[in-house]
Amino acid sequence: MQSPIRAILLLVFIAVPLLEIALLIKIGQSIGFWATILIVIATAAIGTLLLHQQGMATLRRVLDAMDKGEPPVTPVLEGLVLLVAGLLLLTPGIITDTIGFILLIPPVRELLVRHALGRLFVVNVAGRTWRSSEGANDGSAESGWTSPGHARGTSHQPPHSGDGPVIEGEYQRLDERTVDPQKDRR
Repeated sequence: MQSPIRAILLLVFIAVPLLEIALLIKIGQSIGFWATILIVIATAAIGTLLLHQQGMATLRRVLDAMDKGEPPVTPVLEGLVLLVAGLLLLTPGIITDTIGFILLIPPVRELLVRHALGRLFVVNVAGRTWRSSEGANDGSAESGWTSPGHARGTSHQPPHSGDGPVIEGEYQRLDERTVDPQKDRR
């Protein structure tokens, strides 16, 4: 792991709990201790219920895609976002609950998944890039091979390395057909 990422993660794991504690203390001073505890418990319960409903719907979409023979990439990534939302909702605190509820909003989840697909499905072969139409994050529905000098989204043939595909099988040369193996044995 790179050191800037470590520093950011360390900051998040220290700053977020401190902010949560400070916010809970302020809310507790304003509305009272038991009302604050009730809010934390209620958001966790409501979040868990919503998470269960949306998680089951996502699981149905995964199974439907698999039944159709399609890769269930989008529903699986949505399930991953739902998992993060569930973890945030089960963590006591107002900030994490707010982020968790935001991740439960379907358009927000779809936007995150579309952005992730645009970053995940990029294949480089022989200096050319292939992007799936589902993963194009610029709004275009085009996909295909692009060279470094070409604009993204223009379709080209896949790169040819010169080796070609390997095809296994039996063969018989035509010039050998004229010789009858039965005649030579007599």
